[in-house]
Formats: sequence, structure tokens, C-alpha cells
Amino acid sequence: MELVVNTFETEPLPESKTSFDFTNEPLLNSNYKAAARQNLINSKKPSVYGMRNRLKFKQFNSVNAIGVALKLSVFIIAVTMIF
Repeated sequence: MELVVNTFETEPLPESKTSFDFTNEPLLNSNYKAAARQNLINSKKPSVYGMRNRLKFKQFNSVNAIGVALKLSVFIIAVTMIF
């Protein structure tokens, strides 16, 4: 049995011409969020999206007085039952 070794010259792989520098920046930065919020507040056209967001904003930022009173009364009753 013979061992045959073929040798031939190969060129090295070319080096990459561009380097990729990854910077981890958030997709929605604070400047973009502030601009989007300001545009939503200052929008003049009554769009469905704008009306829906304004309703949701009012709903979640308003305090329901009855709910707060019930939660507070249940808390006070629970505390008095413990002591």
C-alpha cells in the first residue's frame, strides 16, 4: 500500500474589509418616546388610534374613589381583626 500526498499551494482567505461594531442601544430611546408622546398630545386630527389612547390614558390615570374607599376599609378591618 502506498501513501500518496499531493501538495499544492493555497492562498489564505482574504481578510474582512469592514468591521462590525455592535452598540447596544435600545430601540425606543427616551428622546423618541418623548417626541411620540408630545405628538400624541398635540395631534389635531381625531384619529381612531389617538381617541383610543386618550381614553386609555384617562382610564388608567384617574383614581376610582369607590375602589380606593373599599380597599382602604378592607385593610382597616383586616388590621383591626389581627390586633
